[in-house]
Amino acid sequence: MKIKYKFTLIITVIMIFLGLSLNISVRKILKDNMENSIINSLKEVTKSARESIKYTLSIRDYILKDIALVQEADYLIEYISLNYESKLRICDVNGKVISSNLSEDYIEFSENLNEINEGKTIVNIKYSKNSLTGLISYPLIINQSYIGIINLTKDYSILFMEYKKAINTLTLIEISLIIFIFFISYRLTNKIVKPIETLTYASKKLSEGNYNINIDIKGNDEISILSKEFINMKTKIQEQILEIEKEKEKVEKLALSRKIFFDTVTHELKTPLTSIMGYSEMIIQNIVDDENFKVHALDRIYSESNRLNKLVLEIINISKGLSSINEEFISMDIAPLIESISSDMNIKAKKYNLNIYTILESGEISIKANKIKELLINLLDNAIKYSIESTIIIVNSYICDNFYIIDIINEANPIPDYVYQHIFEPFVKSNTSEDLSSTGLGLYLCKEIIKEHDGIIKLDNGDTIISTIKLPLSNNHNKSIINN
Repeated sequence: MKIKYKFTLIITVIMIFLGLSLNISVRKILKDNMENSIINSLKEVTKSARESIKYTLSIRDYILKDIALVQEADYLIEYISLNYESKLRICDVNGKVISSNLSEDYIEFSENLNEINEGKTIVNIKYSKNSLTGLISYPLIINQSYIGIINLTKDYSILFMEYKKAINTLTLIEISLIIFIFFISYRLTNKIVKPIETLTYASKKLSEGNYNINIDIKGNDEISILSKEFINMKTKIQEQILEIEKEKEKVEKLALSRKIFFDTVTHELKTPLTSIMGYSEMIIQNIVDDENFKVHALDRIYSESNRLNKLVLEIINISKGLSSINEEFISMDIAPLIESISSDMNIKAKKYNLNIYTILESGEISIKANKIKELLINLLDNAIKYSIESTIIIVNSYICDNFYIIDIINEANPIPDYVYQHIFEPFVKSNTSEDLSSTGLGLYLCKEIIKEHDGIIKLDNGDTIISTIKLPLSNNHNKSIINN
C-alpha cells in the first residue's frame, strides 16, 4: 500500500475513534444535565405543592387532617395541576387512591410505597420514543402527622426533544467533520508525497553525476526545507569542484603576495641602511671636516638605527602574529591598564606641549594584556605624533551594547585620502615630513591585535581624529575613573 493511502487511512480511523468517543461523552454530559434539571424542577414543584396543600388544609378548620385531605383532594389536584403544569394523584397512607387526574397508572408509584412510608421521596424519569415524563412520590406530613402520599407527574417532552435535536446536530457535525478531514488528509498526503517523489528522482540524477537539475520549491514546510537543503547540497558540491579547480591559482597568488611582502620589507630595510652606511663612510673617510656636520651625521645614524630597530621589531611582531603567540587570555578590569599606559605616554606628550586627559569606565573583559598594551601605545604614539601643538588628547572609555569602547581623540590635520583608504594595511603611510620615521606597520598591528580579541577597530578622519576600539565584555561595571 502506498504511503499516501496508509496516511489517509490512519488519520480517518483516528478521527472516527475520536468522533465516537466525543459523541458518547457529550451525549452522557447532556443527558446528565437534562436529568439533573428535571430532578431539580420536580423538587421545586414538590416543595410548592406541599406548601399549597398545607396552606389549604390549615385555613379549613379541620380537626383531623387526614379527613381534611379526603375532603379537599379534588380541589388540591385541580389547583396544583393548573399552577404547576403537572398531573397527580393523592393516596392515603396505605396507597389507596383518594383522587387522581393521571391518564395512566404508573407502576413506579406502587413499587415505591414501602420507601415512601419510611419518609423517603422517590424521583423517577420515564423515557419513551418521543416523550419524557418526570415522576415523584413523597409522603405528605403536616404537623408531624403522616396523612397521605402525593404521586406527581410532569411532562418534559419539550426538553427531551431539544436534547435529541442537540445530539443529532452534534452527530451530523462530527460526520461532516470526519468526511472533511478525510478529503483534506488525502489532498495533504498527495501534496507531501509529490515533492518526495520529485526529490527521489533528483537524487537518482545527482548520483549519476548530473548537476544540471532543479526543483521547483514552494512553501516553508519540512519537505520544502528538505528540498532547499538538497539544492544547497548540490550547489555546494559544484562549488567544491570549482574551488578545487581554482586551488592552483590561489597558491600562485599566495606566492606572489609573499614576494611583494618581502620586496617591500627589503625596500624598508634598505632605506635606513643606506643612510647609516653613507654617513658612516663620510665620517670614517673624514670627507667633511666640520664638527657640526659630524654631530648631525651621528644624530642621523642614531635616529636611522632606531628606525631600523623599530622596523625589525615590528616585522618580528608580524611574524609572531602570523604564527600566533602563546600568551593566555585573562579576565581583568581594563580601566587601570588604560590609565597606566596613558600616564606613561603623557610624559612623552608633555615634551610636545600636549596633555593626555582620561575619562574611564571600569569594564571586565578577557584580553591578552601585553597585546592590548602594545595596541594602546601605538594609538597614543600616533596621536602624540600628529596632534596640533598645545591641544589635548582625550582617552574616553565606556560600555555600550555589551562592548567596552575606547575612543582616543586628538586634533590634527586630516589624513590624506589615499592613505586613509588603506590605513590598516601594512606599510601604508603619508609622505609628510612628520611621517618619515614611520614604518607604516603600527595600525596594521593594531588591526591584527583587535582581530585576535574578536573586537572592532575604526578610525574617523577629519580635523578631529577619533580612533575607536570595541572589545567584547566579560562583566559590566559602573564605576568610573576620571583623571588628567
